[in-house]
Amino acid sequence: MDLIAISDIYSDIQTIQEFVSIISQTTDNKPVLIITGDIGIRTTSPHYKQDINNIISSLSKICKQIFYVLGDSDNKKFEIAMPNAKNLDGQYCVIDDGEIKVGLLGLGGAPSHSMRSADLSPYLWDESVPIIAENLLTELKINIEKIAQAQPDYIILITHSPPYGIADRSKPITLQEMLVLEDILEELKGETKPEDKETAKKTPTSIRHLGSRTISNFVKYYKPDIHIFGHVHKEGGKTETQEATKFFNVSHLSPLPYRLTGRKFLQLRITKENIIPSFDHVITERNITFNDFIEKYL
Repeated sequence: MDLIAISDIYSDIQTIQEFVSIISQTTDNKPVLIITGDIGIRTTSPHYKQDINNIISSLSKICKQIFYVLGDSDNKKFEIAMPNAKNLDGQYCVIDDGEIKVGLLGLGGAPSHSMRSADLSPYLWDESVPIIAENLLTELKINIEKIAQAQPDYIILITHSPPYGIADRSKPITLQEMLVLEDILEELKGETKPEDKETAKKTPTSIRHLGSRTISNFVKYYKPDIHIFGHVHKEGGKTETQEATKFFNVSHLSPLPYRLTGRKFLQLRITKENIIPSFDHVITERNITFNDFIEKYL
């Protein structure tokens, strides 16, 4: 079974069109597509619904089925009215292609502590409130236990938020990051630059964990085979394995807000024997040089 996972699209229809073009050229069989949220942006915009429908309509041409959860920037109540698209927020599904049986369950939105401002994030939940955390955990438990009755080969958890402590670190954009990028560009030009140790020492390095403790507690107890999520952009493309679970941060397909590190997507080939992951990027020129990339995409 072939799966592709993407996240954090932010109504970027142009990037979706490039993604569709690449998948059409490189994939023989239509995969199952997983979207882990932030499909749209600015839910108050009159174009919000149309943007999402256009995105899903384009994606439906290259995949068998679309499974999605909504992210913090999405409208929690929005449903995509297309026959091959299923909202997994608080839901589950078992798919069987005759060779592999896979169970999927999901949770949308994000913990409120992961956002500095809730102005553009209509779908947040405060897991510091015990009853809210308990309800989220109970919902996940019920769904995974229903999946287990079908005896799938693999169970995949799909959330917008990472679990706390796994691929969820966020640091502010710092002067040190700008210096690193300048060094890269100067190296490409054949120039050298003395390291500014004093500046580096003064650069803030505080790290925040933006993931959900509720999701973390669930994963530690039930140990799904695969956990796919987005939300924390600076950890996009990161893979971790802890105990029986493989974790994949698939943010972010859109180049916003970090243009240099965006345009990522995950490919998974699942067989009875193993799981084969690979990350790729949405850049139509597959052999582009770094200088040309900077010129065209930044």
